[in-house]
Amino acid sequence: MDTISSIVNRRSIRSYTSKKVSPNDITKILTAANWAPSGNNLQPWRFSVVMNDEQLLKKLSSLTVYHSWVQTASCLIAVFLDKKVIDPNIHGIYLKHVQAIGAAIQNMLLAAHELGLGSCWIGEILKKEDQVKELVGAADDLELMAVISVGYPNKATTSRRRDILENIVSWL
Repeated sequence: MDTISSIVNRRSIRSYTSKKVSPNDITKILTAANWAPSGNNLQPWRFSVVMNDEQLLKKLSSLTVYHSWVQTASCLIAVFLDKKVIDPNIHGIYLKHVQAIGAAIQNMLLAAHELGLGSCWIGEILKKEDQVKELVGAADDLELMAVISVGYPNKATTSRRRDILENIVSWL
């Protein structure tokens, strides 16, 4: 699949079948994340993968208002920023690392799409960071950036509208 096609055709999936995702596919998704660009190649991302513990999947799902569909995913990946890589004395460094995390997440979503899997970037769960960290055993120096749901899509996706470029681009 070519890159532009993957970007244009990928959709956030909010309904999954009961078919389990293979650990091999999750490894491919995490490999794609690990190859995202990061400032000074610091690779500030850390991941907690929940896919073998049904009770833990349900507990994590219950932390979001979207629990009705999140709980149908066969895998949840908590994405963290490792704050140990941040030099607090350098202005703007935090934002640079957060942007790197965003690139890693985008790589994950595109890799899942290429593998025929559905995924969704869940940011709403950030308000429950402490509970997520406790459930997955994350260290204090990790900051929750998102949870990614992964599974086999339960239904066909529909196309989405995007604003036309003339409305969002200034050519100088």
